[in-house]
Amino acid sequence: MVVPSKTYVSRSDGWSFGLSDVFDCQVRRYLDAGESFHWQDLLMLTEMALAGFVSEIYLARVLPSLGLVSNSSAPIAAMTSRPLVFFMAPVSYLFMYAMVCGSIHYIYTRKYPEEGQKLSIQNKPMTDLEMRRAIVFSVKSILSVSAASSYAFYAIQGWTNLHWGMPSWKDIPCFLLAYILVDISAYVVHRMLHRPWWYRYVHKAHHLWKNPNAFVVSALHPAEFLSLTVPTLSVISALPMSLFSAMLLLSWIFTCNAIDHSGLRLDEQPFLAWLVWQAPVEFHDNHHKFFHANYGAMVDWWDRLGGTFYSPKEHGNIGLSEDEFRSARVLRMTR
Repeated sequence: MVVPSKTYVSRSDGWSFGLSDVFDCQVRRYLDAGESFHWQDLLMLTEMALAGFVSEIYLARVLPSLGLVSNSSAPIAAMTSRPLVFFMAPVSYLFMYAMVCGSIHYIYTRKYPEEGQKLSIQNKPMTDLEMRRAIVFSVKSILSVSAASSYAFYAIQGWTNLHWGMPSWKDIPCFLLAYILVDISAYVVHRMLHRPWWYRYVHKAHHLWKNPNAFVVSALHPAEFLSLTVPTLSVISALPMSLFSAMLLLSWIFTCNAIDHSGLRLDEQPFLAWLVWQAPVEFHDNHHKFFHANYGAMVDWWDRLGGTFYSPKEHGNIGLSEDEFRSARVLRMTR
């Protein structure tokens, strides 16, 4: 498949600007050999503004019109302001990123390196440069989460369907439903990001790491990060469960994704082996290795249904590559 060309807006002075340039990961220098901070990073304000607008419409108009407002505010509602939540959103996310990814990295590369080598899928540890690149890029992406901070503000004020209180058994159906709907939305968004245009200009940056570790989990183009975050928060804020259950679910989703990017067969460890419904870590590792397959975030069900599931052990070499955008099912049929 041919990647579509850029759409240009011409000016009378002869200078032209490609609309694709606003999102182009190459223009933003995300593909540079040594990742660092540049003025081009300010271009992420584009998708932040769009995500903020969509979030506000959904929270202020859609949820109330559907009657999905609990009016159950948190005790800290009176002292919570939008600027505070805007600031605290990336701070809390960075803390979670450092704790979860840092713990996985420390345990299996510093404290028990032999166990890490034994569990390694590709046996190709990331270099220090690749590690720094992943962390710096992740920080850039995480800073954009402020654009979705309205979800936290509205939830604290009791203006979503989430309610204040400790988790209860009544939360379980909503927790499971959210788990399924969030994973479906992640599959749809991720599969869209592997269309030629989206892959070239947005998602390609995440695939710089062919043998990822946990720190790569948030190394996403901000447009991609927000495309995944906004649907996730939209689903959760519409369901009648406690705020604590929602926070637990978000932490669970992040931890699962960090494990999936670890490059380690942690799913075979006793503390995770009981999660039989979760896709094995090798499932997503194959996604980074073979590109256009295995789009699911936590389970492989949608890939099996959608014809995008691929296992080299099961299917052999079917010709998947970065430039081959046909689905795994089509490639299997044309072998």
